[in-house]
Amino acid sequence: MASYSASTPTLSGATRDALAGRRILRQFTLFASAGYLFYTVQLVAPIVAAASITAPWYVPVAVLATLGTGLAMGPLAWRADARRLRILAGVNAIGYLVAMALWWVAWDGSQITTVPGLWLQMFPGLAAISAALAFRPVWAFVVLVVAATSSNIADRLARRSLVELPIVAQILWAITFSLVFVVAAIMGRRTAQILDDTRAEAYATTAAAAAAQARSSERARFDALTHDSVMSTLLLASRQGTTPELVQDARNALLAIDRAASDEIDDDVSPADTLSRIRAAIALVAPRQTVTVTRVEDESTRYPGPVVSALAAASAEAVRNVMRHAGRNAQASIAVSLATDDVSVEIIDTGTGFDPNAVPASRLGISVSIVGRMSKVDGGHASITSSPGDGTTVRLTWQRN
Repeated sequence: MASYSASTPTLSGATRDALAGRRILRQFTLFASAGYLFYTVQLVAPIVAAASITAPWYVPVAVLATLGTGLAMGPLAWRADARRLRILAGVNAIGYLVAMALWWVAWDGSQITTVPGLWLQMFPGLAAISAALAFRPVWAFVVLVVAATSSNIADRLARRSLVELPIVAQILWAITFSLVFVVAAIMGRRTAQILDDTRAEAYATTAAAAAAQARSSERARFDALTHDSVMSTLLLASRQGTTPELVQDARNALLAIDRAASDEIDDDVSPADTLSRIRAAIALVAPRQTVTVTRVEDESTRYPGPVVSALAAASAEAVRNVMRHAGRNAQASIAVSLATDDVSVEIIDTGTGFDPNAVPASRLGISVSIVGRMSKVDGGHASITSSPGDGTTVRLTWQRN
């Protein structure tokens, strides 16, 4: 017989890279790169001025390590994956610290008076934003504090005669101003990570549920084969002996077993098999209940398998309700009509009846097992007509769209 096994799929790194984490990383990378572009235009004069008080090799190295890597993040944000973007952002953050460390080696001790500030002191926050994109949050704060402190001290020494603001206040202002953008980058990355993790968990849960549903459906198929075909046929044989209905049910059961052995799943059901399934479902609830057939099309007609399953299950539930609630002396009649484009099952009982509008919401037999089940198949419908003392009529219909 057919068997089914399913494993729970997981999201690959490439799939996760295309989700929120990469989008947020790309947006902040573009923001930082735009900042570097702005400062590149604004800092031409300060860079030229700094070249006069440092070794000749310093300015090209420092500009490449800071502004060069910062500008490179912009074009790569559209092409590089998340890992490469983080690496480049990390290189930029470290490059700023390296440029500041080399300043103390390259500076000749003289001062500048022609510009409003040392050029490295203008953008320590951008280096901290790059660190927030590349490293853990604590390292972003470390980079911000080190970059702001060292750059402002260097600026004070290079422009001592022009600066009146206390050095501590100058450093605190630089840190506070940049902290807003650094925290925004950290929270953006954290939010994106939470979103990615939540989405990955939802996908994994959905995949696991789908696998479980597939296994359940496969088990249900074999359960239906055993109970609805084999056991119902044996039950009819033990109670009614050899009858034309028994012969037909036995043939359908053997055909169902052959199909299962060859891995075939019935998507379309013949009129004879449809009638057999409805009878089988009812027989499991009320073995002595007779089913009257008012119309049957030829064997070329086919009905969708889910429709037949819904009709059979809803019919069985309706008969079960008769046995439970209609009263001891209630009689039921069941009529089945199988036309080319529609099927109907009518269950009429002579029991005590009830008021459909007075049924509590907690009673799910009718709303879920009959009406709800039929409404889930295209073209399916169920109606219940009843009143106290006048019995109940349940009509199940399906019409081909």
